Amino acid sequence: MQNIIVGTAGHVDHGKTCLIKALSGYDTDRLKEEKKRGITIDLGFANLPNDAGLHIGIIDVPGHEKFVKNMLAGIGGIDLVLMVIALDEGVMPQTTEHFEILKMLHIKEGIIVLTKSDTVDDDWADMVEADVREMVKGSFLEKAPSIRVSAYTGENIEKLRSMIIDMVRETGKRREDAELFRLAVDRAFTMEGFGTVVTGTLQEGSVSVGQEIMMYPEERILKVRGIQSHGKQEETAYAGQRTAINLLNIKKEEITRGDVLAYPGSLVKSILIDVKLTLFKTTSRRLKSGDRVHLNYGASQVIAKVVMLDKDITEAGESCYAQLRFDEPVVMKKNDRFIIRFYSPVETFGGGIVLDAAPQKHKRHDEEVVNALTVKEKGDTAEVLELEIREQSRKFPDGQSIAAGMDMSRLQAEFYINHLKEKKKIIILSDGSMIHSAYWKLISDHAIEILKEYHKENPITDGMDKEEFKSRLLEKFHLPDLRKADVLLSELQKRMFVKTSGTYVSIKDFSTAYSDELENMRMQIMQIYAKAGIEAPPAAEITGTFKDKLRAKQIIENMHKEGLLVKISPTTYLDKKAFDGVMAKLRAYLEEHESITLGEFRDIADTSRKYAMQILEYLDRQKITKMVGEARVLL
Repeated sequence: MQNIIVGTAGHVDHGKTCLIKALSGYDTDRLKEEKKRGITIDLGFANLPNDAGLHIGIIDVPGHEKFVKNMLAGIGGIDLVLMVIALDEGVMPQTTEHFEILKMLHIKEGIIVLTKSDTVDDDWADMVEADVREMVKGSFLEKAPSIRVSAYTGENIEKLRSMIIDMVRETGKRREDAELFRLAVDRAFTMEGFGTVVTGTLQEGSVSVGQEIMMYPEERILKVRGIQSHGKQEETAYAGQRTAINLLNIKKEEITRGDVLAYPGSLVKSILIDVKLTLFKTTSRRLKSGDRVHLNYGASQVIAKVVMLDKDITEAGESCYAQLRFDEPVVMKKNDRFIIRFYSPVETFGGGIVLDAAPQKHKRHDEEVVNALTVKEKGDTAEVLELEIREQSRKFPDGQSIAAGMDMSRLQAEFYINHLKEKKKIIILSDGSMIHSAYWKLISDHAIEILKEYHKENPITDGMDKEEFKSRLLEKFHLPDLRKADVLLSELQKRMFVKTSGTYVSIKDFSTAYSDELENMRMQIMQIYAKAGIEAPPAAEITGTFKDKLRAKQIIENMHKEGLLVKISPTTYLDKKAFDGVMAKLRAYLEEHESITLGEFRDIADTSRKYAMQILEYLDRQKITKMVGEARVLL
């Protein structure tokens, strides 16, 4: 079933509430203060009865200048506007203000409703209608139908109802993917026997009873207990419906008007947004970089500092790229529309569109930033999505976060992601995260540079320790955790930039190489160990005899890897042939005897107690021998 929201707009006391009552039979003035004063203060809601199988909700917004922020809380979610102008007064200040707001929010369909037709003659009505047509010239209402009505006499009320039904039939359906669910809370109250209930216009997506949803910007998970739409209990509510949601485990006092209910993970809260701002042509205000403004979006009103990125001052009718900076987090999406109001006195004077809902902080007059915002405003979907991934690469985004940033369903985002992957514009890593090819080049280039420097300093070492290599990547690219370094190392191996061997990583085509000088040093070390046999001094003592102690140490470690030396302690190595000779004597002895004492081993090894002890302790650690009393047995 098609779900449509119709909203009213117009000056105070031009008959919006009476019109809705005449159309629907429902009085949308629900507050005592509204009844007393005869004006709409807050949002009112009604359903438009029809036989066309349409769900048509009507939002009655306040026209008084003091309640413009309440008007903005309701007008943003509408599909069709009734631009209400009373024939006895004609175009008034709030008529113009509401009209400018409608244009800024890109409302696309509307009907010009000229009320109080019973109070004027035809000549006066013709003159007012001509004024209205002049006002809407060049706008979305230029070719909109107009109708003169009287809620008092009922003149043309049925005709207007038919016009609304005919127009909403042609209105396209909103996106109903569950993961796009978003509802800005405009009212919260407690209902006896049910608990906390919130209301709002379901802007996009769908929501069902029993579903877990998230309240932003607090990012609190809540559960849907019940749903009501158009006065009926529902299992599921869809985009375009006025919806009441009964929530579990939260009090009314914990919810603020303007909070957003959405699919978990579908929004990103931020204190910065990149936007394109446009001032009304009719405003007498100008906007300077650094000015503070009231910003209205959804059902929220917040204060923002405007930092212009491509100019210093914006005049009436002009546009600029800007970054809005907030004291508290906001939750908006790319392509969201909003209104700005002058800080003091509060006066509506412009609005804009969100180009990036969670950007980095920018410097002013940065050509690269301005060019990127131009792409985000005017580029096709693939171009904008590629730029989004490029800018987000340092965070290693996944498909869901990219979809959220682009205001897409996951399925729609995957289509473009796969397209970019095929074009080799992006790389999808083994954990599902993705980076732009330009960022991958930075990573791979840096990885190669790390290893080149290491190989230059360590030409005879198989490679850099894996953990050290991953730690260097972690530090350079501010990786979230070591697991991401594992993913990058895996990708480097898969693309044959590097190779691994045991605990070492090296450039793909690296092999150890000894210069004549190092080969000579190696021969000297081999001779020292061969001559010392099992009575070799600590390695530090041997390396100390060479000018280049670091190279000598590396040669000893390499000889150990090659199997030429046995490392019997962290500081001591033995010649492998000498060690094997002693082991042969030990096994021969134990073939004839059940065990061997330290003294007996010292004698068969023909060495001192000191060297015999360090060899036996090594054999114990290696589980080759075991102490039993004062002797050792072979395991």
